[in-house]
Amino acid sequence: MVDRWPTLYVDGDWTPPESDEYRTVLDPATGEAFAEAPNGGAADVEAAVEAARRSFETTWSDRSAHERVDVLHELADAVEANADELAALETRENGKPLHESERDVEAAIEDFRYYAGAADKHYGETLPNHDDLMDMTVREPYGVVGTVIPWNWPPMHVADFLAPALAAGNTMVLKPAPETPLCALRMAELFDDLLPDGVFNVVPGGVEAGAALTSHPDVGKLAFTGNSNTGTEVLKSAAEHITPVMLELGGKNASVYFPDADLEDAVPGTVDSAFYNSGEACSSSERLLVHEEIHDEFLERFVERTRELVVGPGDDPDTDIGPLASQQQYDKVTDYIEVGKREGADLVYEGGVPDGDGYFVAPHVFDGVEPDMRIFNEEIFGPVISVTTFETEREAIELSNQVEYGLTGAVWSGDAKRAMRVAENLEVGFVLVNTYFRGGIGTPFGGYKRSGIGRKHAFEETMREFTRTKTIRYNTGSTLQW
Repeated sequence: MVDRWPTLYVDGDWTPPESDEYRTVLDPATGEAFAEAPNGGAADVEAAVEAARRSFETTWSDRSAHERVDVLHELADAVEANADELAALETRENGKPLHESERDVEAAIEDFRYYAGAADKHYGETLPNHDDLMDMTVREPYGVVGTVIPWNWPPMHVADFLAPALAAGNTMVLKPAPETPLCALRMAELFDDLLPDGVFNVVPGGVEAGAALTSHPDVGKLAFTGNSNTGTEVLKSAAEHITPVMLELGGKNASVYFPDADLEDAVPGTVDSAFYNSGEACSSSERLLVHEEIHDEFLERFVERTRELVVGPGDDPDTDIGPLASQQQYDKVTDYIEVGKREGADLVYEGGVPDGDGYFVAPHVFDGVEPDMRIFNEEIFGPVISVTTFETEREAIELSNQVEYGLTGAVWSGDAKRAMRVAENLEVGFVLVNTYFRGGIGTPFGGYKRSGIGRKHAFEETMREFTRTKTIRYNTGSTLQW
């Protein structure tokens, strides 16, 4: 039975798309359609932006910061009260194990509560007085924030951008990924009675809707999460109106293991970082740079630990790795596996997958991966890991920095001075030392190079992403200053 979600959410109303077109939503564990969702286009985006702009000008901008605090806590309460339903829905449309979806929903709740606390604590500054002039800065919202999110963490990505944007006083038009539109629509339902009409609008759709949103002249700020090539197109689109852009893009992240690394911690930490969310995480570790002295022991332990992982449907409590999110993603990842074989890398481990038509890809571990190979340099975004040996600290740094991305990196070493020295030389936005726990809010998250612009999950840096600075100069003396 196919469930129908026939409408967009625009200006507080549930309306069908202008084109009356719909997309099927597939269950990645079976490849079968289980829902239909609206396929919005340019006309729908136009209506949503108009509604968001009107709501900002007439309603939301008049809400005090203290009032926004209360609203954001109410949004968190609504997600928390429906957490089980949202997690099950995410697993159905994305494929990930249910326990991972539950963590995503918990992170969304934390987002709303954190930025509720930030809404009334983001201040301007008073600058030193000179010649009877007093300068001050105030932080003001942009107005309409246009947001495009991907398919790998749907409820969390909604909260990642909606929470700080609302806390700062903006309204939003959000376009979820065409593969996973349902969590965003369900969250709009939950928020319907809590937000004024037009403050939050959801327009599922494909390229047409995305292009209309990123090029719209009435969008004051763009926030995009996705692959780096699409991020480049978003920048080009935004350039027409000089729209500021926040980008969270891809990664080809390296973990570096020195001879004094504690493998009891490093191996399980790396397995989690490599295969969590089926490897469909921009922050996952795809490249393992292992010192030649410990290569054999590390690889043996890593493969042994990887062998324990269970690949299966997300609703099975024994599953560690669910299916990939779509046929397109399955084709991309399996193509890269063949690329690795053709390039001469040594496939030392290949897991098994369950029978059926789902988009399952088992963990694959390639050893002997050379720096000129595609699987060393290009983001795969799946459970495919490359292992490369190094001899010196300088070589490890150069190998890590060789790629065009710069999102995360990890250093495993018992030598604190060396670990810090290497961390300072990695060209990435987030370095983890003797850990690979990437979660938690309050810590700036974002990348260097082609991994993006801006920081999320933080207080000051993220709130600045969704506000702009106005300077006010006040003449406190009796003489007009020119």
